[in-house]
Amino acid sequence: MMNNSISSPIFWMHFSYVLSFIIPLFCGLTLLTVKGAISSEQAGMHPRRLLGIIFTFSGLIFIPNMIQDIHKYITGELGLPIFDIAINLFLVPLHFFYFRKLSKPEKLTSRRIWPHLMPGILVLIISFFLSPLQEKVAENDVCFNTNLPLIIFRCTSLILQAIMITIYTLRILHLKRKHMQRLEENYSSMEDIDLHWLNQAIPLAAFFAFVALFASCFQAIWSNYLFHISSILFTFYLFIHALNEPYICYTEQHAEIHEEESIPPNSCPEPPVITPTSETELSPVFPALPEKYLKNLGIKREKMKNELVQLFDEKEIYTNGNLTITDVAALLGTNRTYVSNVINNEFGFSFYQFVNKYRIQKATILFIQHPDMQIQEIASLSGFNSLSSFISAFKLNEGITPKQWKQRYVDAL
Repeated sequence: MMNNSISSPIFWMHFSYVLSFIIPLFCGLTLLTVKGAISSEQAGMHPRRLLGIIFTFSGLIFIPNMIQDIHKYITGELGLPIFDIAINLFLVPLHFFYFRKLSKPEKLTSRRIWPHLMPGILVLIISFFLSPLQEKVAENDVCFNTNLPLIIFRCTSLILQAIMITIYTLRILHLKRKHMQRLEENYSSMEDIDLHWLNQAIPLAAFFAFVALFASCFQAIWSNYLFHISSILFTFYLFIHALNEPYICYTEQHAEIHEEESIPPNSCPEPPVITPTSETELSPVFPALPEKYLKNLGIKREKMKNELVQLFDEKEIYTNGNLTITDVAALLGTNRTYVSNVINNEFGFSFYQFVNKYRIQKATILFIQHPDMQIQEIASLSGFNSLSSFISAFKLNEGITPKQWKQRYVDAL
C-alpha cells in the first residue's frame, strides 16, 4: 500500500499541487473583485483585473495537470505528453501582456492576444495525436519517453519556449524604457507612477519562466516541487504589488498622453525646417518655406521660451509637487506637444529634468537663506513629494547628497 503519511514524498507532491492551483485561484478572484480596478475608456481593462484573469486561468489549468501527474506517479502510466510545456506556452505570453499593459496603456482585444497563444494551442493539439506513440521506462521515480518522434517534438517545444521567453523579456524591457521616457516628458514627479518595482519583477518573471522550462526538461517529483514553489512565490509577488501599486498611469489624463496630439488652431508647432545646399535638393512636392515664415516662426518659438522661463522664475510653478506638462501648457495657452518640443530643443532636457533643475536651484537657495531649516522641509518647499526623491534628484544634479552639499557650502562658512 502507498504510504501517504506526512513524511512521504507522495503527500508533499499532493500538497504542492493543491497549493499550486488554490493560491492562483484565490489571488485571481481577489484581484477580480477588489475595488479600484475600473476599466478606462482610453486604456481599456485595468491591469489589476487582467492579472486576476491570468491568475484564475493558471489556477484552473493546473487542475488537469495535477490530476495527470499524480496519476502518472502513482500508477506509472504516462498521461498527455508535453502538457506541462503547453501550460508554460500559455502563461508566458499572458504574463507578457500584463507587463505590457502596465507600461503601455492600450485596449487589449482577442485579435491581438490569440496569435500569441497559438504556439501553446498547436503544441497541445499535436500532443493529442502523439499520445498513442508513448513508450515509457520508469527508473527512480523518473519517467522517460523513448519514442523518437515524441523526443524530437518535446525538444522542439522546449526550444520554442526558450525563444518565446527571451523575446518577451527583451520586448518588456524595451516597453519599460519607453514608459520611463513618456513619464519624463509629461510629469515632474514620478514617485507613484515610475513602476520601479518592474525592475525586479521583469527579471523575476524571466527567472520563473526559465525555471518552468528547466522543470519541463525532467519528469521527476523534485522538478515539480521546484516549479510549484517558484510559481507560488512569483504569484504572491505579483499579487502583493498589484494590490499596493497605484496605477496612476491609467487615469484619463495619462491615457491621453499616448494618443496623437490634436493641435489647436491657435498654436504654432514648428514644422520641419529643411535647409537645402543646392537647387537639386529642393523637393517639388515640399518646397522650401518662405524666409518670412521661418523668421516669424523663430520669433514665436523664442517668445514661448521666454514665457516658459518667466513662468518658472517668477511664479515658481515648479513648487507644485504634482505639476505636469499639461498644467504648463494650459498656463501658456498652447498644447503640451509644443511645450515639450521647446523644452527638449531649446534647453536639451526632458520635462522631468527641466523641472528638477529649478527645484534643486530653489533648494540650494533655501539652504543658504535658512541654514537651520530641516532637509525634509526644504524638499517640500522646493516641490518634491518625498525626501527620497529629493535626495536622488539632488545627487544626480549636484553629484553629492543635500547633507554633504550643506556641510560643504553652508556649514563651512
